[in-house]
Amino acid sequence: MEKNIKLAGQDLKLHSSLFTIIEYRNVFGTELFNDIRNLDKKKENHDEELSLIIGTIFKIIYILHRPYTKKTFDEFLMSLDFSVLTNPNEIESLTQSVTEMLGALNDNQQSPQFK
Repeated sequence: MEKNIKLAGQDLKLHSSLFTIIEYRNVFGTELFNDIRNLDKKKENHDEELSLIIGTIFKIIYILHRPYTKKTFDEFLMSLDFSVLTNPNEIESLTQSVTEMLGALNDNQQSPQFK
């Protein structure tokens, strides 16, 4: 699945496929869907865990954008300023985009039916 989003005035193209899961683990050393489950748990105590939530969201955005960039994760983050975090509409749009793209990916992960 592909999608275009706007982030801090930049147009970003995102791509999700089954490779997204492997690439996330290769780049960040953790499992994508485990990190997402942990996000859901941290939302209950979001004041204490805000930096972890933000970090995970931007890791996911980076991995989805990675097929279209040569930037490292650090370079990607350095290209964004704090205004990204002060616009609730932009954060909501990011979250919806991630949910949409990984929801489609998660649908593709259903166990095959053997006959």
